[in-house]
Amino acid sequence: MSEKISFIGAGIATSYTLIPLIEKLVMATKKVELFIIDKSDSFYSGVPYGKRSGETVLLINDLKNFIPLDDHRTRLKNWLDKNLDELLQTFVLKGGELSKAWILENKEDIYNGKWDDLYIPRFFFGRYIKQQVGNQIEKARKSAHITITEIKKEAINIDSTENGFTIKFTDNSALKSDKVVISTGSLPNKKLFDSSKKIAPTLKYINNLYLPSIDTNINNIVDILTSRNKKKLVTNILVLGANASGLEAIYRIFDQQPFKDSQNSFTCLSTHGTMPDGKINHNKLTEFNTINLNKLKNLEIITADQIAEAVNKDLDLAESLKLGAASTVGIISKGIGSLLPKLNEEQLIKFACNHGNQIGRRQRCAGIHYLSVVDHLVEEAKIEQVKGQFENLELQDDSFKLNYFSPEINVFKSLENFHIVINCLGSINLESEYIPELFKNLFDKNFASINDSKIGLKIDNHLQASKNIYVAGPMLAGNLIEDRALWHLEHCGRIIWSSEILANKIFNNI
Repeated sequence: MSEKISFIGAGIATSYTLIPLIEKLVMATKKVELFIIDKSDSFYSGVPYGKRSGETVLLINDLKNFIPLDDHRTRLKNWLDKNLDELLQTFVLKGGELSKAWILENKEDIYNGKWDDLYIPRFFFGRYIKQQVGNQIEKARKSAHITITEIKKEAINIDSTENGFTIKFTDNSALKSDKVVISTGSLPNKKLFDSSKKIAPTLKYINNLYLPSIDTNINNIVDILTSRNKKKLVTNILVLGANASGLEAIYRIFDQQPFKDSQNSFTCLSTHGTMPDGKINHNKLTEFNTINLNKLKNLEIITADQIAEAVNKDLDLAESLKLGAASTVGIISKGIGSLLPKLNEEQLIKFACNHGNQIGRRQRCAGIHYLSVVDHLVEEAKIEQVKGQFENLELQDDSFKLNYFSPEINVFKSLENFHIVINCLGSINLESEYIPELFKNLFDKNFASINDSKIGLKIDNHLQASKNIYVAGPMLAGNLIEDRALWHLEHCGRIIWSSEILANKIFNNI
């Protein structure tokens, strides 16, 4: 009798679990049925690297930092060299002037296979990983003991049975499974505005840049810009959040001719009122030292709070020297890494849940390709960056009004006259009333529980939320895996590493 294993979610974490798992299963003799479940058609590439993110946006990190694992990066680079012409042809066909400029600026490195320092188009990686998984699936299907079934449905519930589980879907169908892997990716965006409200055709609110896809939303924005330009109406675009998706929104819209055809502008609201950093100041870096982190190196016993306090003091010092995150992220990360082994298990988990992401928000970096667009907009006085915390969005007759809290003067303020609003403020947490139905049911039935990070599930040493319910990808945030504290699993390198461990855990439990 075969064992049934179901993956709920078919993104990058599932892909990097399937590749080594199938390799092991092919060499074994155990009969296994694998079910890969996803509500979208982005099987194996996930949202960031698949169709919903389009074929014109670039990685937020250079390739060596995107995939720091040398063996995995080498395989990707070899694949890029082999498929280069087809990839570049698609990039030019789908993109605008910025895509052509990227190829021209990096032509020598591209054709000489020097990929490590390049911010490559994201869909390059999406195509690569989809092909790698496809090769493994083909290998599995040629075996006599492995079957693989892809199911395009949304899973909303899991019930226990005498020997396993029953997964239930929105269409009232069900699937029996012995083991389940929760690999659903990031949680949904925060809801900032009631999208059901009727708004004028010259206005647009976008709650998620990637739903139904970034290309669909950009095309809608282009239509509104074109219509307003014809009526000689200036369009003010409000981007809520200065994270990766906020930068992508600005980058893609800037590359559209209707935006350039008029005095259209951006306003960006963020907690720090600044964009991520992208330029290393080598001269000023010589003046900087992590004096507060260094003090902790001589102590035998330290706490998570002490590390966090030292990091923030050192970052304050860096800011006083006008040093940005791109200059300091390496030395700060190295300092943290040298101190984490001093923490006991309880303190490691505390750092992962309470401090890691807060420090990360002060160390935001981005590629110069995105930031050069922002610099260009600054030169043309077409962008304003506002420091504050979002309060609400009001719909007026022919525009949106933003209400926000200004921490610097401790008052609520307003900005008016926005015509396109894009929500890039990030995801809800697991304590939100808007969490997906699947998670509500997991918690109600005690199949899973929330860890102190509020963005991850508690797991045991086998990466299980409960017996035979495994966790992969972003939902592993706020945990220790093989004594390594993980506070953020949106990073591809961490996903690859943790997914390979998960593959071993699953295989050994079959």
